[in-house]
Amino acid sequence: MEGIVIKSIDYKEKSKLIYLYTPEGMKSVKAIDANKTKLGFITTLNHVEFEHSAGKLPTVLEYSIKKSFYHLYEDISKIQMIMPIIDVIQNIEEEAPHARIFSFVRETLDALETMVSPKFVLSIFLLKMLSVFGVRPALNDCVLCGNQTIVNFSIPQGGALCDKCSFYNEKAYALFQDFKELYYGKGFAVVSLNSSLDTILEQVYNYYLIHVNLRLKSYKI
Repeated sequence: MEGIVIKSIDYKEKSKLIYLYTPEGMKSVKAIDANKTKLGFITTLNHVEFEHSAGKLPTVLEYSIKKSFYHLYEDISKIQMIMPIIDVIQNIEEEAPHARIFSFVRETLDALETMVSPKFVLSIFLLKMLSVFGVRPALNDCVLCGNQTIVNFSIPQGGALCDKCSFYNEKAYALFQDFKELYYGKGFAVVSLNSSLDTILEQVYNYYLIHVNLRLKSYKI
């Protein structure tokens, strides 16, 4: 089995409980004598392959590191992006399509590693993950009536608003265009935005709070 280490906590003497996100969802395993023999396995953000015993609280038997992303913690701007990503992962429901999500999480970590703007990566990750929670914003037609003449965008109402249901709002319409560019963009390809990334992230955070009931850890530094 493969997984990405999300966190580890002390468990009895010299052991740790390791929580990993895997293509099957969140898994927890016990690592014996972790501080001496399993340092790579308990390190947050390491992408690992592992075998474990049977039982309600399995013990990791063997492991290998596919890739370590721990060095992201050396960059303070990237630490702030990791925190909300882990928040989202830990709140994914059991019945979600974990194999597809796992690939996207790995792609997101790769992008954080290589791209200039961590905030851009976080914006795309958070927006695209809204579909996992079943609250993807309406970006193609009016959230109230289905009309496609969009003039406004409402975070509380969950999407675009047409000229029959609202009035033109320049800043909100610019945000709508940005959400659409980021949500439908291919992977993490750079796109042209109308709003600042701080503005976009602030509104995405509000969207999560209202529609997912999830208060994400702050990205601001």
